Amino acid sequence: MRGARHFSELTVWQLADELRVETLKLTSRPAFARNLKAQTQAEDAVNSICRNIAEGFGCETHGQFAWFLRISRRSLNELQDAFPGAEQKGYVTSHDRAPVRALTRRLYPALNRFIAYLDSTPDYRPNRGSTRPTASQHPSKSARTRPRQSPRTDTRKPLAPNIVSSVAPTNVSGIAPTSKNFRTDCDA
Repeated sequence: MRGARHFSELTVWQLADELRVETLKLTSRPAFARNLKAQTQAEDAVNSICRNIAEGFGCETHGQFAWFLRISRRSLNELQDAFPGAEQKGYVTSHDRAPVRALTRRLYPALNRFIAYLDSTPDYRPNRGSTRPTASQHPSKSARTRPRQSPRTDTRKPLAPNIVSSVAPTNVSGIAPTSKNFRTDCDA
């Protein structure tokens, strides 16, 4: 069995996306939409579940990924808390909430199992040899060891190439040349 190559292949993300669809069906109802704060909080919570799973998928280590899944689980708790309040205010009924409850009952244990799996397994880094990135694999560290590129980024020509600076140039030893051996472009 191969691992997922995109976050949308993860079962937890698929369940979270189904939950998002059901939640948005409820929050788009006129009664719910009139309370902008309640609507925004519920939608932000359900979007956070999906987004944190997706963001965690791009992490370098299992521990980092598990951390984002824990944030998703907290957002799921927030969403679970939003709907009883919406029901008490009459925005939704208990029957309306049934699909959301069913998906929540599936998603919460799926997140817990996935977090436990990530916490109990070593980081998988195909074609990389070790579990820690080396300087050549970590762009921010290897950038310090690369030779410097030309500091000039513009393609314009110098303004006045034949004008001699008022400061005399120095030779390799750091001593300014004498007037006897000092030649400028104007002397030619």
